[in-house]
Amino acid sequence: MRKTIILLLASVLSLALSAQPKLMSHRGFYKAPGSYENTLHGLRGAQALGADGVEFDVHLTSDDSLLILHGPRIPGTDLNIQEVTCAEARRVVLPEGHQIPSLREYLTQAKETPALILFMELKAHPTPERETQLVEKVLRLCDELDVYGQTVFISFSFHICDEVLRLHPGARVAPVTSSDSVMRPKDLKARGYWGISYYFKTLMNQAWMLDKAHEYGLKTILWPVNSHELVDMAFAHNVDWVSSDYPDRMQNLLGAIEDLDDWSGELRKSRMRDTKKLICFDLDGTLTQHKTQLTEANKAVLDTLMKRYEVIMVGAGNCPRIYHQMNDYPITIVGNYGMQESHIIDGQFVITREDTAPADTAFFVKNCNYLRKKYGYKKYKGDPIEFHQSGMVTFGLLGTKADKADKLVFDPDRAKRRVMYPEVLEIFKDYAVYIGGSSSFDFAPKQYNKYDACVRYAFEHGYTVDEVLFVGDDFGDGGGDSHIRIRGMDYIEVTDYEKLPELMKFMY
Repeated sequence: MRKTIILLLASVLSLALSAQPKLMSHRGFYKAPGSYENTLHGLRGAQALGADGVEFDVHLTSDDSLLILHGPRIPGTDLNIQEVTCAEARRVVLPEGHQIPSLREYLTQAKETPALILFMELKAHPTPERETQLVEKVLRLCDELDVYGQTVFISFSFHICDEVLRLHPGARVAPVTSSDSVMRPKDLKARGYWGISYYFKTLMNQAWMLDKAHEYGLKTILWPVNSHELVDMAFAHNVDWVSSDYPDRMQNLLGAIEDLDDWSGELRKSRMRDTKKLICFDLDGTLTQHKTQLTEANKAVLDTLMKRYEVIMVGAGNCPRIYHQMNDYPITIVGNYGMQESHIIDGQFVITREDTAPADTAFFVKNCNYLRKKYGYKKYKGDPIEFHQSGMVTFGLLGTKADKADKLVFDPDRAKRRVMYPEVLEIFKDYAVYIGGSSSFDFAPKQYNKYDACVRYAFEHGYTVDEVLFVGDDFGDGGGDSHIRIRGMDYIEVTDYEKLPELMKFMY
């Protein structure tokens, strides 16, 4: 019994170390006593429970009314809700004495809790024309009640999903799938979708699809999540939303994990301190401000850590640049995302390895010109593309000679480049693609990224992956440190390089 408790606690603690998904109440809180699915009672139950979201199903009746039911068969009858009138459908008494609600009634009640996200599933109908009529009526009501900010539109019908975006560009739309043959995330993103909702059995042997969806900036929904094992999957793959038929149980589990956050944080720190042997640091944004010199305070961090661990640099820049930016600090450097390596030998900086992989210049020129024209970046200073000797390539949207001030204000939140990122990723699928610097995309041969660079160094020097810790600042999709996050290496995220001493002192 004691062993079982320890194993369960260890599992819960491991979950607490990951980003916590949001809780969606599938068809409302219908498992509560006296409730039923897709009813106003179930919605109120989800609201009272404090769920983050609620899922419900919308049909168009034969007289063009919008009603809420899983259907299409109305429980206890042989009636198809899409083939009867609103009056005929609403005369049916559902289990527990409930009535089929209208979409207007449901949305009006939902607006009483504006923070509740409404996952509105628009059910498939017999013809594309009928599905378009459904979408048109739903959107008119959403306009009238002003609920777009609270709503995500989901459907098994790709026609419905596309029609929502055609009629209301910018709407949050996510197709639902229970099939093993799922549209590729890059294609989902290209169609303008906000996310993808996966039936859990679809992912039993391909959970990597969740990670791939995140690479393309898609939100992920997993349904139905009614067991601890599926919660484990959700945490392991950073699922954004879990949809549960038992939201109260899931809320208790997620709440227990949240309550353990502080404790698990300390436990995680203790585990890192005791098990890590190799610490790999990023430079810009982590140890220094962008392209500024290493401060004395952060130099002291490195000095202290080196007394207990092996500490190296793993950066995007080349080794000489990193070395000089660190004021010639004596440290091993893996540069250019792993293409170059330097050591301090007899007090001297020495490059000990330099891989090269010449880029296909014609391919880059052709496709970068295409991207400039499509996205409107036809004016630039200097060269449009920089080909580095290593084989790395920089595609500066403002050119190689752009003024620093212009670059700093061009895309500070990376929003402009994130719009382009899915297409850039697809065109240059044989390369590792990064949203680099302040106004560029950086490319390296696919095998060169910070995760593989850390692993290569670790294996060559007798460390396991579990003994490696990465410290960086840019783990978002397209970020220079993103492969570390996506491929599951332990890391510490630095949000302010000036606070690094306080952040790292637990490792001393």
